[in-house]
Amino acid sequence: MTTILVETSQQRVDVTGADRTRYLEDVTSQHLLDVPVTHVRSALVLDGHGAPSAMFDVVVLGDRLALLAPDAEVATTLVEVLGGRTFLLDARFERRDHAALAVRGEDASSTVAAAGLTVVAGRCRVAGDLLLVSRPEGIDVLGPQPALAEAAAALRAAGAVEGDASDLEDRRIRQGEPAWGREVVAPHLPEEVGLLPSHVHLAKGCYPGQEAVARMWMLGRPRRRLAVVRATGELAPGWRTGTGRAQVEVTSVTSDGHRALAFVPADAAPGDTFGGADDAPETAVVEVERLVGDDPNPPGHDPAMVRRRDRPRGQS
Repeated sequence: MTTILVETSQQRVDVTGADRTRYLEDVTSQHLLDVPVTHVRSALVLDGHGAPSAMFDVVVLGDRLALLAPDAEVATTLVEVLGGRTFLLDARFERRDHAALAVRGEDASSTVAAAGLTVVAGRCRVAGDLLLVSRPEGIDVLGPQPALAEAAAALRAAGAVEGDASDLEDRRIRQGEPAWGREVVAPHLPEEVGLLPSHVHLAKGCYPGQEAVARMWMLGRPRRRLAVVRATGELAPGWRTGTGRAQVEVTSVTSDGHRALAFVPADAAPGDTFGGADDAPETAVVEVERLVGDDPNPPGHDPAMVRRRDRPRGQS
């Protein structure tokens, strides 16, 4: 089993100041108050309609919050938009000149340990100039280029090998992780993309887009849901089949073409198939493997509350 190293576009933005947590609590979808040091939370910035305008991780350090953005564009949004709207609150945003390295593989934990870069699952650790963040099947390492190069050398000495972006993309798709700019795009709401369990806290008070998120969860139903699908035939991002509420749209495909992420009808279930003889026999058929973020009780939901969609038919 191979552990791979892949340079990524991840960017770090630090937030300091006495009001840093309070401010981000007010403007993001995630509950951040009282999160312990070294813990990591994922969050969204939403527009007034509930569509995402930024997606990032919040790493809680002793004297600051480190926001890990997927790319430079999101980092710029965090600094210029969030950082420019703090008003009288003491919260300062600073972009760090750090590079990022993803370490992944089923045997990554032993490789990481041999390189001296171990971090507790679900947590982060500061090691000199490096920030280590636990991820499924590995870690992310962020830091100045010289320190990152030393870490990469230690990982290679422990048995890791160079990978590329397609390796990470294949893992992401198979694990059902929506990506910024691919699946996480307007006008899709967090529930449609499967982000309620990981990026949203339903018990939070008012923040931009909160009303749209709560209205869909309690009173509505998504028109579509993101799913991991099995594929046969030729498939590429943008492939569509069906119309209206029955439409399926593929957003990401593995390099071997066997798995993909796709938006499917909200009532689709594992085993349902789309495409084929009735509409596009020369292209592909997709079969729903699992829905992304399919959790009936995401963080902050009160199970005692009966949503309109869960009421028996005919009951108002």
